[in-house]
Amino acid sequence: MTHLRIRPIDQLTAEWEGVSRGPESRRAVALLGVAEPAIGALGVHDLGELVSALRRASGAADRVDAARVVQAMLRSQSVHPLVPRTILQAVVPGLVSVARRLAWGSGGDWDDGGTFFADLIATTWEIIVAWSGQDRDYAVLDLLSAVRCRLRRQLLQQRSAQDQLELGLDADDAVLGRPGHDTSDLDLLASTIDDLTGRGLDRSDAAVLYGTRVLGLSICELAQLTGRSRRHLAQRRQRAERQLCA
Repeated sequence: MTHLRIRPIDQLTAEWEGVSRGPESRRAVALLGVAEPAIGALGVHDLGELVSALRRASGAADRVDAARVVQAMLRSQSVHPLVPRTILQAVVPGLVSVARRLAWGSGGDWDDGGTFFADLIATTWEIIVAWSGQDRDYAVLDLLSAVRCRLRRQLLQQRSAQDQLELGLDADDAVLGRPGHDTSDLDLLASTIDDLTGRGLDRSDAAVLYGTRVLGLSICELAQLTGRSRRHLAQRRQRAERQLCA
């Protein structure tokens, strides 16, 4: 990979402009408002206005409301086919952070950063649709963590396959995922968190730890994504770290 281009973001934005203001967009907002009173109370008229309202969230109270709106959209996305697309558009800034954390796929089989980001978008869409109806307190953070985890695994598999080919090894001659020169301390931490989540490590605590230590987000960035206070998030991270080291 020799250069970076992010054209899929521009394509996504252009597509969004075309669908977010039409009659189906207004119908989707109306249906969401019926299913989720918190969204109905926003007073937005279409999905474009809904995403814009989420992006304008600045104060602590606004961020709490924005996080709950994304949680509500994930929970009730079945009311209209455009709702999953709205969730995708709402988390684009977070996806850029994930792509940056993964060095835009450097070392993988992607031709450039734009191709990698297109794959990241497709992965995000698959997860959003698969999670339809789920009620997640940390919806945005859970989504970004799941996307990062899938793309990281794909990247590591590609790197391992390339190294095996360069060394003249067959696929059966090596075990993917074992600690070695392809697996960083960060990768091992991510795998450990994944393994312990729900088995001694609280899922919400794990989400915060994953967000800060693996995704590389600051507590302030997490507060903006989740609507939770920095103190609350710091306490959850500390609790997760204690459990991880127990």
